[in-house]
Amino acid sequence: MTTQPPNASLYPGEILDTIAGYPTIYNYQPSTNSNDATTKPLIVCIPGGVHLARIYYGGHSGSSANNFLSYHLNKHGFNVLSVSYPLASTPAIMPATAPHFRINDWGRQTATTAKKVIDEHALPASVILIGWSMGGRVLVPFTVSAKELGLHVEQFISFAATPGISGLRPNLYQHPVTGSAGCTDVGYMLKPARLENFVLQVEEMERYNGAEIIPRDVYLKEYVGGSPISLTGLRLKYDGTGFVQDEMTHEEDSRVWDFANCPLVSGLCPDGVLDASHAMADRATWGFILTYQLEIAIGNEGLKRVQGTGKWKRLLDFVHDAPRRLCWSVEGNHFFFVGKRAASEMADKVVRLIDEAVVFRREFDEILS
Repeated sequence: MTTQPPNASLYPGEILDTIAGYPTIYNYQPSTNSNDATTKPLIVCIPGGVHLARIYYGGHSGSSANNFLSYHLNKHGFNVLSVSYPLASTPAIMPATAPHFRINDWGRQTATTAKKVIDEHALPASVILIGWSMGGRVLVPFTVSAKELGLHVEQFISFAATPGISGLRPNLYQHPVTGSAGCTDVGYMLKPARLENFVLQVEEMERYNGAEIIPRDVYLKEYVGGSPISLTGLRLKYDGTGFVQDEMTHEEDSRVWDFANCPLVSGLCPDGVLDASHAMADRATWGFILTYQLEIAIGNEGLKRVQGTGKWKRLLDFVHDAPRRLCWSVEGNHFFFVGKRAASEMADKVVRLIDEAVVFRREFDEILS
C-alpha cells in the first residue's frame, strides 16, 4: 500500500527532470524476477491524451501496486520505464513550460529517457514500446530517435492506440462553450469534457476487477491534465497568444506513412461499448499499417525470391493472416489494463504477444530465405 505526505506532487519512484529540452516525469521499475531480466528488452510505456504515465504504475496515497500493469510485467522478468510528456495541471506536477511541444519532441524525449535509463542500469540496448491511446501518434518519431541513439526498437504494442492519421477519431477535445479546443493561460489545452467518460470507464473497470482502483477525485487531480495542443491531431499549434492553424499536417508531424521506420506493429484492442470507436476499428487500423509495413519489408528483392516458387502463396497467406496473429481483441474498455485482475491478464497477453512476434519474425525470414 502506497503512502506519501499530503500535497506531495511526485509519487514514490518518480523522477522529475528536463530531458531533450522539456520537462518530464518518468518512473523506472526493475524486474522482480531476476532470472533473465538482464537479457530482455526494456518495455517503455507512454500514455495517451491528458494522462500522465501514472496510469501504468499508480502510486497515489492508498494505491496498490498490483492494480497496475508495470507491477505484473516486472513479475514476468521485464524492466519497465513509464514516461510522461509535459502536462499542465492544478496543482502543478511538472513545470508548465512546454506549450509548443510537438510529436517529434515527444518521440525524442521518450527515446532519450530510455537511453538514459538503459545506460544507468546497464540494460540491453533494445526496447519494446507500449503506446496507449494518443500514444500511437509517436510511434515513428520515437523509433527514429531511438535508432539515432543506438537503440533497437523490437516491437510496438498498441493499447487502444490511435496512429497519426487525421480524422480517425471525432474531435472530443473541444470546449463545451466555445466549440473549439480551450487554451489555458500557459498555452496548454484545457481538460476536455470527455474526462467524465474516462471516469465512467475507470469505474466500469473497478466493477470488472471487484475493487476500487483510483478514487474519482484522485484521478482528476493527480492522473490527468492539459496536453500540449500539437499532440492532439487537431492541426492546431500555440503561437504565444492562443491556438492557431498549424501549417504542418498531422501526417507530416507524426510521419505515420513512414512504414520503413516502424518496428513490428502489434496490438491489444478493447471490446467494450464505452470505447466503441477503438473496439470497432483498432484491429483494422493497426492491421492496415502492419500489412503495408510487411509489403515494404518484402520489397522487390523478396518478391524475386518467391516468384515462380511455392513460397509465393505461402507468403501471401502469411501477410493476410498477420493482423489476426498480432492484433488481439481483449475484454474491457479504454482502461482495459487497469485493476488487479485486468493488469495481470494484460501482462500475460503482452508476454504472449512478444513471444508470438518472435515466432512471426522467424517464419517471415524463413519464407524469404
